[in-house]
Amino acid sequence: MLKIAVFIKQVPDTTDVKWTPNNNIDRSKMDSVLNPVDKEAIEAALRIKEQHGAKVTVITMGPKKAEDILKEAVAMGADDAFLLCDSKFAGSDTLATSKILSASIRELLPDTDIIIFGQSAADGETGQTGPCVAARLNMPCIGHVSEIVEIGDNYLIVISECEKESTTFKITLPAVICIHNYIFPPRIPRVCGYMNAQDYNYITYNMYDINIMEQDAGLKGSPTYVSKVFKCEDTRNGKVYNSDETDFQEIYKEIKKVL
Repeated sequence: MLKIAVFIKQVPDTTDVKWTPNNNIDRSKMDSVLNPVDKEAIEAALRIKEQHGAKVTVITMGPKKAEDILKEAVAMGADDAFLLCDSKFAGSDTLATSKILSASIRELLPDTDIIIFGQSAADGETGQTGPCVAARLNMPCIGHVSEIVEIGDNYLIVISECEKESTTFKITLPAVICIHNYIFPPRIPRVCGYMNAQDYNYITYNMYDINIMEQDAGLKGSPTYVSKVFKCEDTRNGKVYNSDETDFQEIYKEIKKVL
């Protein structure tokens, strides 16, 4: 049976962002949701489970309240759910996060066949974590996956959707794939799924459980930092032209005023 790990992330509601003195998002003071494309990553894993048979384990790193998104994943159909929770993890950039997540695979799920990420998180949009974890685990990685074409005993065929073209890749397992946005519409959990989620005993692991050193996690293990945060203010007044009624020369004159 295939063993699939899906990494998901709890992201803040971006309509009301709070910040720490270090210019990191203060997640403790904000409402949080499951990162939208990570929900699609769960859906991709569940489709593999239904078609080929698989055990799906969902993992998230975050504070205690991140259990909420684990419940959502179990309600959708995930078999297991782990929470990586330690105060020393707070403030981790993508480098530190990749060390923590890859360590969790080595220590907790060493025989995983497929690791699935969403392409990027709504609170960062870096798209770096999946490839970084793959590099640390010495696994092949394909991003922007729009279709899982075939799964064999030791290989995976997927289609990667880029800006102007799509490419088909055949990669050996174990492997990491990052799911493209708006491709795998997530299912709505059934009542029995919600009941399973309420009864499920979520397992929490700290830095010692996954053999992570303090200097490799959190702010200590993060060489990148946010130096300044500001709100972008729109100071320009736009004009709307009706293409059926406006002469092109009139638009051209307006454009030349700002060039």
